[in-house]
Amino acid sequence: MNPKGNTRQIVLAGLVCAFVICFSCQENDRNSQPVLTHQQMVKAMAEIYLAEQKINRLGVARDSAEVEFNRIKPQVFEKIQISDSVFKRSFDYYMDRPKEMEAIFTALVDSLSLMEQRIESSGK
Repeated sequence: MNPKGNTRQIVLAGLVCAFVICFSCQENDRNSQPVLTHQQMVKAMAEIYLAEQKINRLGVARDSAEVEFNRIKPQVFEKIQISDSVFKRSFDYYMDRPKEMEAIFTALVDSLSLMEQRIESSGK
């Protein structure tokens, strides 16, 4: 059994759960407007994940963490220059296409792993 593979699966499952929880309560806007590309989704999801992790490091209760995330979410979307409605529509689009969403999550995990490696190497 490959421990890195297990870690990757755990991270991937955690990311899916986090994104579903964060965006499942929003209004569903499924019209014919365009969706984000795979690359744009990876970038957006990475920024959202990093924001969530900053909040998680505060060690506050889950409900307080959700309140804080909802407070900073507009800033995250402003930083990546994507509206939350476009992200939500794109997220829903890809959730309806599991193979494409799997490719996005795989790229996301790879991207986050690369970021982590860069941070670790710069700290040496």
